[in-house]
Amino acid sequence: MSNLSEGVIALISGMGIVFAVLILIAVIIWAFKFIKQPGKKEVVVKEPLPVKAPVEVEEEPDDLELVAVITAAIAASLNTTTDKLQVKSFRKIGSNRSRW
Repeated sequence: MSNLSEGVIALISGMGIVFAVLILIAVIIWAFKFIKQPGKKEVVVKEPLPVKAPVEVEEEPDDLELVAVITAAIAASLNTTTDKLQVKSFRKIGSNRSRW
């Protein structure tokens, strides 16, 4: 036999073994749902008590922190320090959704 035919035989047999093992693993995992767990008993679940949903309080962001973050970002992009910058005003534009 030539080297090419030996290589093809090795390729086919290797791929066949890999797929056979993968199918075997899939069958074993599928069979787990039929195996009963020892010690597990059927539990009758009564209707759950109604739970009050927690009230979420939306905190307003601190404007001073926002100004500090904006100032730091501008200073970083301009390669300068924050003492040379002064933010006089800022406003929200567009929607709250991120463009990412």
